[in-house]
Amino acid sequence: MSEHSHRHGHTTHVDFDSPEMAQHAEREAEVFGALADGAILTLAELCAGGSGNVGRVLDLGSGPGVFTCALAEHFASAHIVAVDGSATMLQHVAARASRLGLADRIETRRAELATDIGSLGHADVVWASLAIHHIGDEAAALRSIHGLLRPGGLLALIEIGEPLRILGTDATIGTPGLWERLDAASAAWFADMRADLPGTTASDDYPTMLAAAGFEVVVDKMLATEINAPLVARARDLAQRHLEGTRARLAGHADHADLAALDELLDESSEYGISKRDDITMRLSRHLYIARA
Repeated sequence: MSEHSHRHGHTTHVDFDSPEMAQHAEREAEVFGALADGAILTLAELCAGGSGNVGRVLDLGSGPGVFTCALAEHFASAHIVAVDGSATMLQHVAARASRLGLADRIETRRAELATDIGSLGHADVVWASLAIHHIGDEAAALRSIHGLLRPGGLLALIEIGEPLRILGTDATIGTPGLWERLDAASAAWFADMRADLPGTTASDDYPTMLAAAGFEVVVDKMLATEINAPLVARARDLAQRHLEGTRARLAGHADHADLAALDELLDESSEYGISKRDDITMRLSRHLYIARA
């Protein structure tokens, strides 16, 4: 994935090549792995004749490779290509594949999705998780992906559903409507991020863009999962890092009082800080589209 620039004096930059981002992305994918497992299982069931007929899979915007390796495990005879613009992310892919004994079937390819999709070669399956919205012209990217797929090939597109919710039984932090206002601030940040991308164009909804690119949408559903209290250590750490990232990202978009509420959640000395609380749960959803070429 590409790095982002700045807009209106407020940063929309996300450094996907930093070790910290790679570690955070890997932890998030592991904690919420049930969502990807469900999506991959649905995808495998749709592949004609079963997963054994899938010879080549492209994982576009692979990140640190958690889903790349899951794809390799589900499509046991396929060659999997992890594609990302970040060398650091691809190093994580290679290391993970080696640890899991999958290195002989997983290839890494450094490429920018906005410009290099057409050079990736044909595939039976394309997986794109939270990657397409980082491309300025999403409709053109979907047309390029259609050109890669062999007849009858499948694209699994995973995009943002409901925002990650970090919830506790105590509702005293912040004023009523805190999370809804933060959602609105996040939407404003996202719009600025999209506006900063090279060659950005207005996007339609995904079913419309997929149909225009020549796909038949065969799955359109929301996947959801919940991590219940008390959080295990890695889930608690993920919640902490997610709130830290939200606080930094929304500094130029959210109200000061709402940012102060996030500060209290992050304050290790506060009785309301999530580092000390056993009542915190996390909920996350993703929108899954599977489309046939």
